[in-house]
Amino acid sequence: MWKYIIILILLCSSCIEEYSPDISKYENVLVVDGKLTNLPGPYMVKLSRSYRYEQNVGQPVSGAQIKIIDNEGLEEVLKETDKGVYVTTDSSFTGIAGKSYKLQIIIEDEVFESEMETLIPPVQIDSVFWEHIKVNKQNDAIQLLVATHDPNNKTRYYGWDYYDTWKYIVPIDDSDHPDRREGYASSTNYNFYIASTINRHADIIERQPLLQIGEDINKLHLRYSILVTQYAYSEKAFKYLKDLVSLNQNQGSLFDPIPYSLTGNIKCVSDRNLPILGYFIVAGASEKRIFIDRSELPEEYRPVSGFEDCDLELVFVRLEFKDNVRMDHRVDSLMNKGYVIFKEALEIGSGGNRVHVYLAKKRCFDSRASGTNIKPDFWID
Repeated sequence: MWKYIIILILLCSSCIEEYSPDISKYENVLVVDGKLTNLPGPYMVKLSRSYRYEQNVGQPVSGAQIKIIDNEGLEEVLKETDKGVYVTTDSSFTGIAGKSYKLQIIIEDEVFESEMETLIPPVQIDSVFWEHIKVNKQNDAIQLLVATHDPNNKTRYYGWDYYDTWKYIVPIDDSDHPDRREGYASSTNYNFYIASTINRHADIIERQPLLQIGEDINKLHLRYSILVTQYAYSEKAFKYLKDLVSLNQNQGSLFDPIPYSLTGNIKCVSDRNLPILGYFIVAGASEKRIFIDRSELPEEYRPVSGFEDCDLELVFVRLEFKDNVRMDHRVDSLMNKGYVIFKEALEIGSGGNRVHVYLAKKRCFDSRASGTNIKPDFWID
């Protein structure tokens, strides 16, 4: 989620004068994205460099030495598996509620450390549920929500993210490959949601909105599953995430707050004047999965299949073109439009020999083009 952290080069204009704040010290600084929970690992830490507004992405930072250290001095070393991506390698290592942890990063002669963060006990999710809503007169949607509570009234600061998967069936049946008819797709979620009960008497959240699925998305056309992860944050981590949400949701308006660099829990201990961005989050976490079948949804909710543009083209090609059917101008024209040949059949008859060429867009006959044809282990039909 720290991909959303952007160090902006500001140019604030008015009718009187221009103002260009000096934030050069925040250019090309280290950005850390890391999280530890009580759920099974591996746990990941990403390192990159901050970038200017006009740039597209920050550069990953390779070659770092990274450890997670607990309050008893035990260390877990992370291994770099991709550029700027570091993961734990001990499958038995998990965060433990009540213990404290810090992140240590060494890059050449620079040493960075986070503050010790205590892992707050996780709170179980009471329910994940959905509601049918009207977006406007023409469009409906399904709203996903979550409910939770802490009977001990101690948590107060919550966050959620999700991983969702849906089943689909391609409309064109390739009889030579029946195993490619059904498919499963999952979405990459870059959103996270936060809420607090600090101003409520009871530590209860009844209706926290998560994602909204409109009819123009095919996730709910057949069968859908969502795995929701709930986090119990410290007050300081919650404030950081709240500021991060505010910074990224309020850009472009005259009345938006001026963007600023967020102060996290990581410092450079070898050079106190060296800035660093990011936060090492330590949080108690719980999960809950639900399935939604199309038959459960109201009739007025009509999601697309995602294959409305699919059609099958059958072209009869002269026999002399059988070794290169693209010599037929109709086949060549369709292939230039993205069609793929998925079957050829030779016809021999009194009317003359010819080749039947079947063409379609690959995603219309091969489920692997939009996801995978392997059913996930968790899937229940």
